[in-house]
Amino acid sequence: TKDDTKEDLLGYDDTASYYFAITLLICVAVPWSCAIICSAASRFQAASQGHAPRTNSSGCRVHYCATAVMVAKVEDTQRRARSWTRASACCWMLKALVFVMLWATICGMVCYLRTSGKKDINKFDPFALLGVTAEASSTQIKRAYRKLTLTFHPDKNRDDPLAASKFIQITKAHAALTDEHARRNWERYGNPDGPQITKVGIGLPHFLLQKENSLLILCMSFFVIIMVVPTSFLCYYSSARNRAANGVLIETLQFLGCYINESTQMEMCPEILAACAESRSMPLRPTDNEHIQRLAGHVVEHKRRSFSLPIVMKNQYIVWAHLQRRHDLMSPELRRDCDEILRRSMIVTQAMIEVACMREWFAAARAMIDFRRAVVQALDVRSSELLQVPHFSDEHVVVCCRDCSGLTDFLALGADRRRALLGATMSPAQLADVEAFCSHVGEVELRAAIDVEDESEIVVGDVATCHAVLARTHLRRDEAIGPASAPLFPELKLEEWWFFLVEEGERILHFERSLHTDSRIEIELRFQVTRPGRRTVALHALCDAYAGLDRRVDLAFQALSEGEHRREYPLHEDDVQLDLQPTLFQQWMGADVSRAAADEEESDEAEESEEAGGSSCSAEALRRDAAPPPVAASCDAAPGYGKEDAFAARTVAPDAADDVGVGHRDLLGDTVDGTRWRGTSFVADDPVD
Repeated sequence: TKDDTKEDLLGYDDTASYYFAITLLICVAVPWSCAIICSAASRFQAASQGHAPRTNSSGCRVHYCATAVMVAKVEDTQRRARSWTRASACCWMLKALVFVMLWATICGMVCYLRTSGKKDINKFDPFALLGVTAEASSTQIKRAYRKLTLTFHPDKNRDDPLAASKFIQITKAHAALTDEHARRNWERYGNPDGPQITKVGIGLPHFLLQKENSLLILCMSFFVIIMVVPTSFLCYYSSARNRAANGVLIETLQFLGCYINESTQMEMCPEILAACAESRSMPLRPTDNEHIQRLAGHVVEHKRRSFSLPIVMKNQYIVWAHLQRRHDLMSPELRRDCDEILRRSMIVTQAMIEVACMREWFAAARAMIDFRRAVVQALDVRSSELLQVPHFSDEHVVVCCRDCSGLTDFLALGADRRRALLGATMSPAQLADVEAFCSHVGEVELRAAIDVEDESEIVVGDVATCHAVLARTHLRRDEAIGPASAPLFPELKLEEWWFFLVEEGERILHFERSLHTDSRIEIELRFQVTRPGRRTVALHALCDAYAGLDRRVDLAFQALSEGEHRREYPLHEDDVQLDLQPTLFQQWMGADVSRAAADEEESDEAEESEEAGGSSCSAEALRRDAAPPPVAASCDAAPGYGKEDAFAARTVAPDAADDVGVGHRDLLGDTVDGTRWRGTSFVADDPVD
């Protein structure tokens, strides 16, 4: 209505707008300040520790590899964490500038409110509205009222909404000072209209309603609504829709879903990594052709290429050169490209493993994990596991092959035996690195058991649980494993373990990925038992950082069919009592369920007894008085009945068939398909016509 519109105009308050703006800015500034403090604290910690913290999330002390190469790598990581790049410096400067301006605006508004005297939100003051003092006479008040009404009358200011608002306020002020009832209300309640339950004001400044600012306000509103909001949404959507939840590009996931199959082997993985969208976004320089040709003459490709795109061929040669440790043949540009591909390879190889796991292909998933740790350790497809040991070459592998065939056997050798094998070909410093590597990697043990929670037997249809425990025997309970010893990988890489529960036929029943670095990893894998008999499943624990540390445990169990073992589910006393309680609807209706049920049963029994007695009497009367001869339905009396009762119950007069039916059913019991059975005789339910 018109009056409501005028009240809305009266609600615009400059002082309230300052309070509203300060509150809004504080809601942004305080959380941002806390975030900046936390970020500064974490950056300070990163500057002192880099990406090599002293303790993990569980509070366990991290055990780092003490080889010379890994010590230097950790120090380099810490140094890079403490350094500032140009992009990070510009970003922090921009954030600091906005942060300072935000708090400066808040402080400026607070100082303005304190110095201007506008500490309180505007109240109704008739003397101030009329421009007179509190000692003014009624003549002075009327003179001021006439002057102001002529100035702010709406008919003279049709395009100025503030004039209409001012005219309403002047009218109320005049009434508050001239009318006794209105003045009494103003003195008592602060309003000439009397007590107000709630007063709602608009915390916006008056300049929004000024005529000269209308075009500017309209243009700014359209710019924000039509340009800023849709553009921000489109920018966010365009950046978010290209990547999945795990950070991999959607295009890469589509490519992996089409290219990976059940027979995918490790030899195919370098080409898959080179052809994914993350690798294809790498720069292709004019000078790369010459460097790649020189590199191609020394790199062995174990699989024929399927893609002929220049960027894919370049990335594939770089990946093969890394796996075969031919970094000395790379130019500085190719070496930087190699490091960038290796950094991106972690999320890509994880997506490759997940694609194989979702399709329950254990052989393909194992091939992807083999390729992932080959990328971390720079191992070729047919390379020996012993090349992961520092300073090892093919000659050292030949020397050690007589006593050990893999990394696990080499770690099981004593320090004296390893020193005897390698003392002639390695220096004392190199031997110290070998021992540091062995003490860091250590040995792992895998234990597992299968059961069904709260049950002693395993029955078809149950959800069985495989409880697996992976223990690093060389670590104490308060220690955690540090980054893997991977000197040729550009970043520090923590160990990840993939657990697979596989049944016969290499089908994955369940899998889990563990990122825990504690000395003891406990994990549960659940699967449903689908068929009875003697079952055997294999639990595989695969490490993505080292080749040769994988463990396998075969688990056998007997699954019973539902007929062989019937489960009994005992009812708890509380559940039994709960069943006797009335439902919520019955509680609403105020019904006593137990009492109502008892009354209903008593009434049913009384009705049944009355009907039984009445039916017998009517049968006797009809038998004596009926003109047509009676029809005998049976000749044998039921046990427990006299001959007269049996004859009365089993003899039906034609005219009283419907009356006798109820008592007849009560005496003889239930019916089966319209027939009542009693011993070897029966009586039909159908009435006799």
